[in-house]
Amino acid sequence: MSEGTNGAPASRAARQARIRDLVAAGHVSSQSELGQRLAEEGMAVSQGTLSRDLVEIGAVRGRDLEGNPCYTIPSGEHPSDVTTGSPAWTRLARLTRELCTGVQHNDSLVVLKTPPGAAQYFGSAIDKAGSAVILGTIAGDDTIALICARGIGADELADAFREMAETGAPAALLAHG
Repeated sequence: MSEGTNGAPASRAARQARIRDLVAAGHVSSQSELGQRLAEEGMAVSQGTLSRDLVEIGAVRGRDLEGNPCYTIPSGEHPSDVTTGSPAWTRLARLTRELCTGVQHNDSLVVLKTPPGAAQYFGSAIDKAGSAVILGTIAGDDTIALICARGIGADELADAFREMAETGAPAALLAHG
């Protein structure tokens, strides 16, 4: 577990906020460089945790104007930066293709599987999309439970997420309601 500057464990949210700040404020060219900066601030983080954090905050590795590698966080890439409606459904469809590793359902619930550590990020994108066919989400580490709105069958919602996982395009069901 990572630690904060006072020796107390740093929460995941606090660590990710600090990573966002470091990426936004300066030239971070590698995970090892970012890990070293965090360690200097008293937040020792494993490479696996750092990798998951970068994915969850939407950081991408690219090149600066001089061609040097660097991490950036494109605007609009975090679920909280995306408005509801069509833009959010497009983002959700892309995330579903990238993060959804399995879909199961019963009469009223749909369960989505994700890689470890991605469920809360993905669940937030689902919530921000604002679809009236989803009553709510519950996200753990690698599992999301979707609660269907009244009149929506779990089989319909499961099929919509399967479609988005395969195509990366928004499912028509999301626009209902």
